[in-house]
Amino acid sequence: MKKILLLYLLVSFPLMGQNITNPNLAQEVDEQVWEPFKNSYANGDAVTFNAIHTDDIIRITNDGFRQGQEYKDANTQWLSKSGRKARTIDFVFEHRIYSEDTAYEIGYYKIVYNGDEENAHYARFTVLLRKENDRWRIAQDWDTSEINGKKVTVEDFKRLKN
Repeated sequence: MKKILLLYLLVSFPLMGQNITNPNLAQEVDEQVWEPFKNSYANGDAVTFNAIHTDDIIRITNDGFRQGQEYKDANTQWLSKSGRKARTIDFVFEHRIYSEDTAYEIGYYKIVYNGDEENAHYARFTVLLRKENDRWRIAQDWDTSEINGKKVTVEDFKRLKN
């Protein structure tokens, strides 16, 4: 038992030191990922939107997986669609954990269509980000509108909003 405990401590202690919540890295991720995400999403800018994702991005939804170029092609199609509803997206974060070149973030987002706050859509997201060539990019993206069978609501979003 002592050997197992010692092995656990030797393996896990160094890993604990690598995963940190770092305000400087959070600001860097916000500037390189989340602000361009919000702007390109609102403006239908597929080039910028796709650039904040890795080339091997894995997007997971209830409908399954989309990966790499297939995902980016789908983005280009819906973002440039004529007659696309005006929309904005905003994010709040529950967990933000960083190492030098990898980040893991969990939070909630709110999508508002045509300025109609009353009918906003809320969901929870989990992303894995990688730093490539000094730029943070989304490598995996998963979200859901339900947690444990309960719909994500404005209250979930507001709970974390400063």
